[in-house]
Amino acid sequence: MVRNPRFWFGLATTAAFLALLALFFVRTDFAAWVDALSGANYFWAAPAAAVYFFSLYLRAIRWRFLLRPFASVTAFRLYPVVLLGYTANNLLPLRAGELVRSYYLSTREPVRSATGLATIVVERVTDGLVMLFLLLLGALFIPLSGLPDRVSAAVNLPLWAIAPIVVTPFVIVFGLIVMAALRPRPFLHLAAFAARPLPGRYRAFVRVFAARFIRGFEGLHRPGRLAALFALSFPVWIAEGVVYFIIAAAFDLHAQLGSLWLLAGAIILVVALSNLALSIPTSQGGVGPFELFTALTLALVGVDNGSASAYAVVLHAVQILPVIAAGLAYLAFKGVPFSELLRGRAQTTAEESS
Repeated sequence: MVRNPRFWFGLATTAAFLALLALFFVRTDFAAWVDALSGANYFWAAPAAAVYFFSLYLRAIRWRFLLRPFASVTAFRLYPVVLLGYTANNLLPLRAGELVRSYYLSTREPVRSATGLATIVVERVTDGLVMLFLLLLGALFIPLSGLPDRVSAAVNLPLWAIAPIVVTPFVIVFGLIVMAALRPRPFLHLAAFAARPLPGRYRAFVRVFAARFIRGFEGLHRPGRLAALFALSFPVWIAEGVVYFIIAAAFDLHAQLGSLWLLAGAIILVVALSNLALSIPTSQGGVGPFELFTALTLALVGVDNGSASAYAVVLHAVQILPVIAAGLAYLAFKGVPFSELLRGRAQTTAEESS
């Protein structure tokens, strides 16, 4: 077992998850946390969950747009694929649900798994850029003084390193996506060069997979298509912001902040920072990073420690538990074991070379 790379990989993932979760609880006032949880109005959990499911449908609409060059498929058909992808992300570490989603798409539609995975990468990079925009927008409502120091202390990194780490990957990857869409040939040559040392079978797999993956970026060098992609992304995050706002009502956070205007600004900041934290794949469903950065952001704008921590836990539970239940119920209805999706995900990589 100790010689198996998967063992050490799983151990490292678990350690990172536990470290972030421990950091969250170390910073939490338990007595105030329990008081906030007991005093919350959980009536708001149901409408918040309903809006979150609607946000997944908006994601299906956006994904339909990205898949349009490869297949004509309705958002209604894509919705269960998105749901299962998020279910798997909430159950598996390192965003492995993206692989499950691309595999399940390939079983339902005439889209290769590699091409579908490329469109999912485009989604994630676009979301990261939208989060950076929301962070700037939130600064118009609430001054960000003090936030860099808190984030620096939370992640144990110097201030000068944080901005490049957060911003640079999204900008570079987005630029590479546009370049690959505009001129795919150099990227295909690079993939073929990188595969030269591999045995013939694997060399062929890398070439074919790269070709199908890069094909998923088709059309993204056109300004009109990029503008449409961002236009379809903002409704997704507006809907998610509504979820955050509804749960804020459950904890009466507007009373602590003094106005709905400040609460709106706080919600924008929380949406941006909590989801930027999730852009680094770690634990199942991002448990740990999400709670930590949500609570940190709310504490910065004036919410007491107990309410901020309780809000973070309940908000995340509303986002992940109903999705897991709905996804597993859908699989049960279809008679598809979850383990079959995992096996299929692994088998797809071999089939991509055929």
